[in-house]
Amino acid sequence: MPSLYIVGQWGPEAAERCYGPFVTGTTAQTLDVDVKIFLMMDAVYLMKKGIAEKIKAPGFPPLPDLISSFLDAGGKIEICSNSATFRKLTEKDFRDKRIVIAGAAAMVNDVLKHDRVMFF
Repeated sequence: MPSLYIVGQWGPEAAERCYGPFVTGTTAQTLDVDVKIFLMMDAVYLMKKGIAEKIKAPGFPPLPDLISSFLDAGGKIEICSNSATFRKLTEKDFRDKRIVIAGAAAMVNDVLKHDRVMFF
């Protein structure tokens, strides 16, 4: 099965850009691609309870629905440990228990083992 690693960097300040990792991730899943999303910088806020519900972009489905669909289809979401610490976020702050914190070494390892990498 092909694999795709997606790195998201944009947070609530850029509504349309927030959708990139999740639209791409869910679309890839429908094509039988194994997908993992790594969120860093302000993108970590997207996983904080209640934040995704506030983000709206015309023409896009609700962001919380995309996130849930991605996870329900077996996708994995990791949050940059440094970005989370900088923003005082812990796993208890996240919208779903399947979202985990990972460090830079995990990100580098995943970049090296996936077939393709995309940055948003």
